[in-house]
Amino acid sequence: MKLSRRRGLQLEAFGSILIVTVMLIDRFLFSVQDGFILTCALLSAAALIVGIRTVKRADDEAGAGERGVRA
Repeated sequence: MKLSRRRGLQLEAFGSILIVTVMLIDRFLFSVQDGFILTCALLSAAALIVGIRTVKRADDEAGAGERGVRA
């Protein structure tokens, strides 16, 4: 499945918001289960990784397309 640059940016934002939320929950609500915190942290890390790679790939393809038009 090929993702667009916009979708990559959305994944980055989702991952960032999720990790900040998890950090705040962990800081202020000590009764939250450890498994939930770990699951959310892993999910946010995966979203960030996929988002960053997608944006980088889209930028590389756009750059290659511009170079092809100029040649």
